[in-house]
Amino acid sequence: MRTPVRGLLAARIAPWAGGSLLLALAVVAIYFFTGAAASQPSKAPQAGADDITYGPKDAKVAVIEYSDFECPFCAEYAPMLDALRQKYGDRVQFVYRFFPLARHPYATISAKAAYAAYLQGQFWEMHDLLFQNQKEWSSSTDPRLYFDSYAERLGLNMGRFRADMDARSTTDFIAKQATAGEKAGVTHTPWFVVDDNVVLPRSLAQFDKLVREAL
Repeated sequence: MRTPVRGLLAARIAPWAGGSLLLALAVVAIYFFTGAAASQPSKAPQAGADDITYGPKDAKVAVIEYSDFECPFCAEYAPMLDALRQKYGDRVQFVYRFFPLARHPYATISAKAAYAAYLQGQFWEMHDLLFQNQKEWSSSTDPRLYFDSYAERLGLNMGRFRADMDARSTTDFIAKQATAGEKAGVTHTPWFVVDDNVVLPRSLAQFDKLVREAL
């Protein structure tokens, strides 16, 4: 069932969004231009050994996100997910899956940077830097310079980081997740699954409620 536009625009935006209507407008666009339901059964596979996760492997509840580092709406949701990881990270498994969009020129290369950092145990740290500085690198002519600076800030082995970014195995991993997402019905980013249901919360409070109810 589609939610009225007035209700979506009236939703309170969390303080960290700085009063911006971007998140609310994103929800409107996703609902009305993709036909996404407020809640529907998910076809996404359960978290596996190859997934990038945060939290206990045997958690009762999993929050799965299909995301694109160049997607501005994903960047708006990133602080929300961070707050949830901090609050529920000992009871909920958070799963990040790559879904780079073709219309974003740096979507795939930023995913490669994140995966290369993951191979050195610093995925979530790189994840945060990519979203926090999205406007910086996405508007540049050479995002690699920025990715290198983030990797250096995290103390990564730079030779290995650059080699892993360019490795065929990295490209294959990202493509595999994106293909699996398409088969699961993912049509946009961000795409969230909570307790085996596709959801699109409008606020941190709504997201928190969904997780609490699932627990």
